[in-house]
Amino acid sequence: MKKLILKLFAQLTGNKQNTVPLAANDNLATVSNGSENGVRCQLVQVLMRDLLRKHGIPPQWMDCQLTVVSSRTKGPGMYLRLIVHHWDERLMNYASAFQKELVSNIMQFEPQAAQWLHAVSWQLEVEGSCPYTTLPSKSFWLEVKPDKVCALQQESSPEPEQQLPRQPVEPATETVDRLQLERLFAVRDEELSAQAHHDTDAQWHEKTQPMPLLELAVNTEKKGKALQFG
Repeated sequence: MKKLILKLFAQLTGNKQNTVPLAANDNLATVSNGSENGVRCQLVQVLMRDLLRKHGIPPQWMDCQLTVVSSRTKGPGMYLRLIVHHWDERLMNYASAFQKELVSNIMQFEPQAAQWLHAVSWQLEVEGSCPYTTLPSKSFWLEVKPDKVCALQQESSPEPEQQLPRQPVEPATETVDRLQLERLFAVRDEELSAQAHHDTDAQWHEKTQPMPLLELAVNTEKKGKALQFG
């Protein structure tokens, strides 16, 4: 597509010295004879079709026309009219962005467009496809919807690559509570085990507790006397 545009515009950029100024009585019929205005019209039409294709907008939704004018302040030039044939709210929301990108593309291929492209206008021919046939009441325009404005601004910014939906994640509080319970059970088990071990040792020490010295002496004396009499 770029080669086609450069080929169309070679007539304008090849020899600037032989460029003929626009005539006040020039018209769109010059498109067929390869004049300067005709090449400009073809350039704009090709760039517009490419812009529609790039962003996936159906080509039958829009068209464009260029009108040759002669202004007292700006001199001879052209007016670009963007004609909408199909109503779609998404297209209206991004009309300003569409116009901005189209004019930028025109300036990229023809820097002198700043001199001959005087203005861009829009024309709506959407009878039958537009549901808004009458104006609403005054209260409608007084309502402020910041949420909708923020949503549109977010949509206009470049979006990251679409990611796969994440799997449901277990709530963090539930996970923390479960870990705390597990720690409490572990501490309880350790305490019960230690208590059981302590009770076993206590019972064993109680059974093997050494005899008091007095009782031991009496028993020894009794055993000695028994041996003597024996």
